[in-house]
Amino acid sequence: MGLTVRCYPNGPLGENTYLISDDDTNKCAVVDPGYFGGDIVSEIGKSSGLEYLLLTHGHYDHFASCQDYLDAYPDAVLAAPAGDTELMYGCTDNKWFAGGGSRWICPEASLLVREADIIRLGGTEIRIIETPGHTAGSITFCADGLAFTGDTLFRLSVGASNYKTGSRDTLFRSVADKLYKLPDDTIVWPGHGPATTIAYEKASNPFIRG
Repeated sequence: MGLTVRCYPNGPLGENTYLISDDDTNKCAVVDPGYFGGDIVSEIGKSSGLEYLLLTHGHYDHFASCQDYLDAYPDAVLAAPAGDTELMYGCTDNKWFAGGGSRWICPEASLLVREADIIRLGGTEIRIIETPGHTAGSITFCADGLAFTGDTLFRLSVGASNYKTGSRDTLFRSVADKLYKLPDDTIVWPGHGPATTIAYEKASNPFIRG
């Protein structure tokens, strides 16, 4: 029992798109669907079906390929943070991120999630932690010793807080009071860059020490 994680660092701004699969049922979900390509489609084809698209926050590079997934897998549920609807559905920051492209507004989510909500992927429970700061509604998806932190916590860094609805102080509190309270051996899968662990960040992150 657990999750298998595959990372595709191919989003429009180098965003990490993750394909996660429940080991017992082989049902899968895509975390931060910024990238859609033949390699990830091939892996989905080997699964028992794409159940969810899971969005950590409402910036364009993380949802850029949402519509491609929804067109290809119309039964997939787009689960997005309830606190980021302002960004998802018309923030001009996203128009800038997208270079004026036609898909800078996120498709409408069919499930808005909040603190302590649970998403069930096969036999795996995925818990939502609200981690605002990079955006007002940023969330982290946690399951089986894994944390998908979006742009809140990176290896040896943290997310920017100078975009609309961002707050540096709030972001620092989210990391210190929420993410650093996770078990030390939790693997952090960030929105950009390589994976890390909570223990490593608490000891070494120059922005926020544990």
